[in-house]
Amino acid sequence: MPTIEDVLQKAIADRKPQPPETLAVETIRWLAGLPEDVRPRRLPIQFPRIANRLGSRWSERQTCLVCLEDLLIDKRGTRRGFPLDIVVELAALKNYFETVVHSQPQTVWDEVAERRRAN
Repeated sequence: MPTIEDVLQKAIADRKPQPPETLAVETIRWLAGLPEDVRPRRLPIQFPRIANRLGSRWSERQTCLVCLEDLLIDKRGTRRGFPLDIVVELAALKNYFETVVHSQPQTVWDEVAERRRAN
């Protein structure tokens, strides 16, 4: 009787290689619309699948924020992690997303100032 390890090894061996993912047109538009100092350079080249995922979720505040946090924070403890230059690009995107695209008050004083401006 095969062990679980044998079954997993066979499944991995039988798995057909997938063609590399290319950037979607939507992702290219999203990247072009980002300010130059925020636009990732290496992410779309090294990890087009992740760039496509971010580009397709960018307009959905909560979904995109969860996606960015999942990329930056290893909650499973099993990931190798990204190269430092990719981490820096992801962090810059997250910061821009939270402070410009979908800004929200960060402290009670930000909330007070925002309400004052609204009046």
